[in-house]
Amino acid sequence: MSVLINRNYSGSPYFSRIFCSGKACFAFLGRVNSATTTTDLSSYDKSANLEKAERYCREAARNGAGIITLPEMFNWMGPFSETKKVAETKDGPAITMLRSIAHESGCYIVAGSILERQNKGLPLNTTFFVGRKGEIISRYSKMHLFDLEIPGEIEYLESKAMAAGRNLAVAKTPFGKVGFVICNVLRYPEAFRKLTLAGCKIIFNSSAFTERTGKEHWHGLNRVRAFENLIYIVSTNQSGHNADGVKYYGHSMVVDPWGKIVTEGPPDGDVILYADIDLSKVDGIRKQLPALEKIHSNYKII
Repeated sequence: MSVLINRNYSGSPYFSRIFCSGKACFAFLGRVNSATTTTDLSSYDKSANLEKAERYCREAARNGAGIITLPEMFNWMGPFSETKKVAETKDGPAITMLRSIAHESGCYIVAGSILERQNKGLPLNTTFFVGRKGEIISRYSKMHLFDLEIPGEIEYLESKAMAAGRNLAVAKTPFGKVGFVICNVLRYPEAFRKLTLAGCKIIFNSSAFTERTGKEHWHGLNRVRAFENLIYIVSTNQSGHNADGVKYYGHSMVVDPWGKIVTEGPPDGDVILYADIDLSKVDGIRKQLPALEKIHSNYKII
């Protein structure tokens, strides 16, 4: 996915166009005209996925993207039995490629996620946030792994294939603070509230949300997380099938602080979506509806 934000940021609350390509995308500042492309990066073929991701990232950069984002596990969607074998470090081919693109183009890149190798045990599912000079600014490893077992229908057990992260992450940018989550964390409102109270007005969600759960849960979770925290949610979701035949839901979207879906992609295929992102809307809505000012730090049950 790629997000296109005016690179010539000078402190103005207004921005020009945002372009997103890949499985979802976004990043914003002030008022933004956004475009996002949803594509299928759920292949078992690492080389093919990297080639496609590079092509979309470079296209987004050529079109002036200021931030480029990718979906969860954008470089590999093979069988969970092989996660340790295919995991790589931040110095591996996936992040090295994205750092090079960021440095050459002057873009930020939210690197969806990759399976990150650890010295011991199962790999982490990690998002790297890459700066405009190719430096790694921040990283977030998926805290809440997704386990789903419906006998005779689907078995999807991340906890047997990867290790859980321990911390949330916030990054400072010229346009303000941004936060990161991965997929199943949508089900944990306390994580979004923590990021919101840390100053985030946009949270990037890189996902591989399945069709089985997405049909009932995806739209509701994204909208609720946005309006309960009065923030923008930018959710990039995988489409297609993984190597085990699990189908992903697509429907990448941007949701505004009022819970309105600003733009939404289809369940499958490659498409560019356009949207207006206005961060002044966050402050305006919070002034009209000061819910965040009335949070209790200690709710007692009697």
